[in-house]
Amino acid sequence: MPLPAHAKMRSKLSMFGGADADELAPFRTTSLMWMSGIALLIVPMLTLVDIPVGRWLAENQPSKEVASLLELTGYFSHATGIFLILLCILLMAPRRRRYVTRLAVLAMGAGAVSTLAKGFVLRERPSRINLDIATYDKAWHWVFDWSLDQVANFDAGTRAFPSSNMAVAAAFAIGLAAVLPRGRWVFAIMLLGTMIQRIYSGAHFISDVFGGAAFGLIWAYVCFHPKLLGSLFDRMESERRPRRPLFEEKFPDVNEIRPTENKDRMAA
Repeated sequence: MPLPAHAKMRSKLSMFGGADADELAPFRTTSLMWMSGIALLIVPMLTLVDIPVGRWLAENQPSKEVASLLELTGYFSHATGIFLILLCILLMAPRRRRYVTRLAVLAMGAGAVSTLAKGFVLRERPSRINLDIATYDKAWHWVFDWSLDQVANFDAGTRAFPSSNMAVAAAFAIGLAAVLPRGRWVFAIMLLGTMIQRIYSGAHFISDVFGGAAFGLIWAYVCFHPKLLGSLFDRMESERRPRRPLFEEKFPDVNEIRPTENKDRMAA
């Protein structure tokens, strides 16, 4: 049974699935949920090494060049860096402009979801802990505020879990890799740099970073799955698709050239 015209159009436009997006998109987006679950399961195990890793990093600071490079990769998860990347797509990649809305929602939504999760987890940042005398019990000290009794004193800058920067970087990197697949290795490097920068700066433990990545992957799943926000974005992007190529090259028709050549030969 042939597919309707709108279904064929959407299958070509989907960012997750290629030509067979309608059949493969649910399976490919489900992999995001699986990766998120794996990252969350790793968090308790990483808690065992949070204090030793944090203490070692505090004692072995990187050189100025490496620190500057890590600081630069940190902009990948900041509002300024995200704005500049989206602006570059608008100005330099006309065929990808219709995906800017999805990319912006990926970044902002991941930050909002992770910040909301911080309201329930009362975990201090490494910079607020004396790592020289801290023990494993300090890292295992998880306090949850399910009733939000501490919401009046909430300050995202003092909460460690999950890492909002890592959540934004993970969701944004997934979106950029889908929109611009040729640069996926660059986005992966920026994501890794963000992870290292957040740990080296003393803002988060390694378990906080993996927790942030898990929340970012969950939000990416929501934005790409065809039965969730993915269907809305697919519809918006199909409506914004250019109706004709941006650059058209007109070549003379072979059938138009041949009669002219024959007339020239007869005249000669």
